[in-house]
Amino acid sequence: MSDSVGTAPSSSETGASSLANPHIVWLGHASALVAFGEDRILIDPLGRRRALSASPYNTILITHSHVDHLNRWTLSKLDKSVKLIVPKGAKPIVDNMGFSEVLEAEPGDHFACGGIDVIAVETRHDNGRWKKADKPICVGYILQKDGIVVHHAGDVDMSTYDVFDTIGKDFDIDATMLPIGGMLPPWYYAAKQAKLDKGVHICPETALHIAERLGATRLVPVHWGTLNLRLFHSGAAPRNKIEELAANLGVSELLRVLSHGEALELTAPGGAESRP
Repeated sequence: MSDSVGTAPSSSETGASSLANPHIVWLGHASALVAFGEDRILIDPLGRRRALSASPYNTILITHSHVDHLNRWTLSKLDKSVKLIVPKGAKPIVDNMGFSEVLEAEPGDHFACGGIDVIAVETRHDNGRWKKADKPICVGYILQKDGIVVHHAGDVDMSTYDVFDTIGKDFDIDATMLPIGGMLPPWYYAAKQAKLDKGVHICPETALHIAERLGATRLVPVHWGTLNLRLFHSGAAPRNKIEELAANLGVSELLRVLSHGEALELTAPGGAESRP
């Protein structure tokens, strides 16, 4: 697995059209493709070759305006005929990019994306783009069709997590995509657990905790192994840590760690099976 954002999965890896059932493909960092047949949604694309390898898609979702999630360099090469949904306050950042339709989202908003019902939900992360601000806001998304529900949280800070209790009560989540780190080692983020709203990313232990609060059937870790400071830790450190924690807690069945370009096939409500 490469730690370079410019390294794309092969077309066979992300060519998930070979999968008959709905599925998720992790592309690296927080980028993912969620496919329900011909309805295909790209989330937080980062890296041109990675994003292009996920074609075709009908909609692009952006969770927040930080440059590793709303990345103009990547978006500039993507299909401009698709619907682009960004969080409230972020439209001015992308208005000049030529997308046929740009919509803003805030928690509670519903969007019809082909046959997929996309719902913006709350998350916990710093608003703003280059510094803390009221806007653009941060959102997560629920994607649901035919009784299957997928959740992407975007980024999550060390904070209070009541919002995830609410989401778990409102939706029966088959798979949640949660971040398990940033550019520094897992222990760095774990040290921020007691300092609410001080740590800008969560550690693997907190991701497991949030997945359980969501009541999710599967947790797909994202935001790891793609961008990291190699001087301080290996790209595999967050994965190794969450696998160790899940085993110690007896919740290994909850965890589905994907490689870049690997798919998690959603076989039925409440069930999922990972495959390359």
